[in-house]
Amino acid sequence: MSRSETGDFLSNHTISTQMEKKPMATQPQTGSNDVAVVGMACRVAGGNHTPEQLWESILAKRDGSSEIPSWRWEPYLHRDSRNAKELKKMTSRGYFLDTLENFDSTFFGISLREAEQMDPQQRLSLEVAWEALENAGIDPKSLSGSDTAVFMGVNSDDYSRLLLEDLPNVDAWMGIGTAYCGVPNRISYLLNLMGPSTAVDAACASSLVAIHHGHQAILTGESKIAIAGGVNAICGPGLTTVLDRAGVISPDGSCRSFDDRARGYGRGEGAAIVVLKKLGDAIRDGDNIIAVLKGSAVAQDGKTNGIMAPNPKAQELVARQALLQAKVEPATIEYIEAHATSTQLGDQTEVSAISAVYGANRAKPVTIGSIKPNIGHLEAGAGAVGFIKAVMAINKAQYPPQANLKKLNSKIDWAKSGTQVLQEAAKWLEPSGHPRRAAVCSYGYGGTVSHAVIEQSGFGMVSEKHVEPSTGIDLVLFVLSAPQMRRLAGQAGALAAWLASPAAKNENLRSIANTLALRRAQHDCRAAFVVQSHQQAAQVLSAFAAGTKPEWSSQEVTLGSSVKKEVVWVFSGHGAQWNDMGKELINRSTTFYQAVQPLDRITKAEIGFSAIEALKHGDFDESDRVQVVTYVVQIGLAAVLRSKGLRPSAVIGHSVGEIAATVVAGSLTAEEGALIVTRRAKLYAQVKGQGAMFLVNLPFERVKSELGQGGDVVAAIDSSPLSCVISGKLDAVVAYAERLKSRGVKAMGMASDIAFHSSGMLSPLSSSLKEALVDDIQPRPATVPLYSTSDINPRFVGLRDADYWVRNMVNPVLLTSAVSAAIADGFRLILEVSTHPIVSHSINETMIYRGLDDEAFSVLPTLRRNKPAETCVLQAVGSLFVKGANIDFHMQLGHRWSPLVPGTQWAHKAIWRTVESGVPVAAEANPTHDVKKHTLLGLRNPIGGTSMLLYTTKLDSNTKPYPGSYKADRGSRWYLFRIMNFDGFSIPK
Repeated sequence: MSRSETGDFLSNHTISTQMEKKPMATQPQTGSNDVAVVGMACRVAGGNHTPEQLWESILAKRDGSSEIPSWRWEPYLHRDSRNAKELKKMTSRGYFLDTLENFDSTFFGISLREAEQMDPQQRLSLEVAWEALENAGIDPKSLSGSDTAVFMGVNSDDYSRLLLEDLPNVDAWMGIGTAYCGVPNRISYLLNLMGPSTAVDAACASSLVAIHHGHQAILTGESKIAIAGGVNAICGPGLTTVLDRAGVISPDGSCRSFDDRARGYGRGEGAAIVVLKKLGDAIRDGDNIIAVLKGSAVAQDGKTNGIMAPNPKAQELVARQALLQAKVEPATIEYIEAHATSTQLGDQTEVSAISAVYGANRAKPVTIGSIKPNIGHLEAGAGAVGFIKAVMAINKAQYPPQANLKKLNSKIDWAKSGTQVLQEAAKWLEPSGHPRRAAVCSYGYGGTVSHAVIEQSGFGMVSEKHVEPSTGIDLVLFVLSAPQMRRLAGQAGALAAWLASPAAKNENLRSIANTLALRRAQHDCRAAFVVQSHQQAAQVLSAFAAGTKPEWSSQEVTLGSSVKKEVVWVFSGHGAQWNDMGKELINRSTTFYQAVQPLDRITKAEIGFSAIEALKHGDFDESDRVQVVTYVVQIGLAAVLRSKGLRPSAVIGHSVGEIAATVVAGSLTAEEGALIVTRRAKLYAQVKGQGAMFLVNLPFERVKSELGQGGDVVAAIDSSPLSCVISGKLDAVVAYAERLKSRGVKAMGMASDIAFHSSGMLSPLSSSLKEALVDDIQPRPATVPLYSTSDINPRFVGLRDADYWVRNMVNPVLLTSAVSAAIADGFRLILEVSTHPIVSHSINETMIYRGLDDEAFSVLPTLRRNKPAETCVLQAVGSLFVKGANIDFHMQLGHRWSPLVPGTQWAHKAIWRTVESGVPVAAEANPTHDVKKHTLLGLRNPIGGTSMLLYTTKLDSNTKPYPGSYKADRGSRWYLFRIMNFDGFSIPK
């Protein structure tokens, strides 16, 4: 309650908000006291759960008042038989949240028992603070350990009284659960914020004072970000009774600011929170700067004719202090959100103060208004919700209409005041010489006065920069996450509905994807979707929400917190080729083309063969050419993966794939790799058509012991603990494979007419290869860990010189050894960089053989045969994301984002402490249902931790809900129960 509200007694007794930034008449200027408003959220009466919904209600001049939910007072009917009589005298209406008892405790990891002992103001503030950070595009988890401040206005202890006066059931956790400090401290605790965290009690000025403290914390350098606002919840009748007797409550529970009919205010509940940030930091970080807080001030009435009496001189003083800090002239303020609590004296006093500061020397009157007739007086939250309204007015370029206004207060000389109140919305034209500016007033009944000056932001969102030029289909990756898997469907459904709505039509898919990936908290239960249009994305997400798994989607729980989530890139060798591999990428991806173009010049010069033309036309059937094209494609794929934000933490190369692996590890240049593969391909031409290779289901060491080394057939590749590849002269390899088959061993021929890694066939080429390379490659130490498959030591750190590449050609491929070393080093995520997965199965076998459960690792492909390449790449990125891999989404999505994207979807449960102490009042003296309303709903009993409600009432001739005389058993009690969704109540037929 403010002094303006009590003056009569003494004398007679969310944002969205990415707003369109139009060019301003003047270039934006930054002052030393400027702080950016980057996020806003609110939840208030009338079903207004976002700033955008609130603005719609303001424009529609809706009055959100309603009957006091009867269950709020039920505990007090038990405590004293006199209470029922007193409650009947009390104002029966106000502005109430439809589901104050609802809270998503599971989301925050709070047990039901603890949540039940938490003041609804703490619960509400937690959710609205999270929403405000999401609206700001700030991942709440990213603030962990930061100096972020939390200042929250709060001055209602209803829930504390409800719980702590029930002495037999007091619990240790009720102290912090119902304390004022618990409101900001709970936010700081759960987000691990280490800046100031303070509850502000300045009565009805509390939340604007909280915003002032946030402003100051940023200006002094104490905090880089401040979460500030206020909250109010009406959980008991005590304060309402006080205010009723003080005469400041409207008899009908409605607010009529500036109206001749004003006779007091209607109490309101809800929360309003803003996120503040240093302006320069907000510009640097690409934030959506909704408005600029230019100046704020707090002062005190001093000694007046009563501690609760308003002081217009103090209200003038604090306004001038805020203007002085803002360094702006009063005449440049064109809208003022007044405190205006609908009391005759209070409104007069405030208008006189506003007139004194803002009304003089103006070309036209300054427009004033108050949000209280729309949503009630939020008391400790009033200033913050008024602040949000003023910000919305600036951004919407509209002067808001005043609700519940029929006739202006006749005790105010409006003509001389230099102020006006609008009954209808009006355009707020761009001023000449300065941005749109507004002021916000808020006063408390103990004498605290506060004022803030805000202005239009001239700093728009960062411009869109596509990573790839438009190709007609804009493929992007949408990612979602939640603390529990069951929540993902709700997230997907909300996003699908929004994408199908007009609100999303102007939002770029890339901006939406950026928001989901970079401006939201990432939880452990995740999903990813490759999408290409608003319509298709909405369809895919709707299908997922309905329980199906769409194509090109991934859904997983991330690997455990103790598990390394870095990714090993494995470059596979010969065998992944198919006719159109790389065709889509060479034609559509600038990144891919630019990576392979320099290599094409080398392939032409070395072997007279254009790798680019081969990819365009599928001309690489010869084994020697396959090796060249395989290398070129892998280098291009590596560039594409990097452009999508992936980085290898280690690399492994399989056969020819070890060349690309060495390049990616930084030990060779891509051009040096091209020399190795092309010059080796020329030598392979000498043995082309003479060899064969078979994959057999026997361990490498067993086959090796059977065959020995240097013969016509050798164990050439140690694929996994369960399989290997044999290589050698054609007839000898086929004969040995047939013998294995006759023993029941599976043996499968591979598409190669060269006996790769057959020492017997390839050793004669060794000296020629060394001579061809020794002077033209200059290897250097790898910058990324590189596991060797050519050396008996998988952690070989020697230079990859000419001798090494001779060994790579002649020696067996020791893939199992390299993968086992990576497993031993803690790696659990493997990406096969190839045009089709050919070693993934073997790697999976090795992982399982080493004792890892299926859930403890993941082996993923990059491309797949005859599948769209760009889609496959994004699918791979999404699959790594859902497993917890670190991905720099800025690389593929740029920096532009959208504050309009739906945020967290709460999974609410009704949680309310049932108070049972006291002596029940006789039903005859206190009917438990409202007879006049012809309803059977009686005493409401929430069942803690569930959405179940139990209603009990007593029926007799005096309490029957129907006319006439019908026989009823005296004392019969009806029990009605139903699982409630809190959207309404209906009794089944």
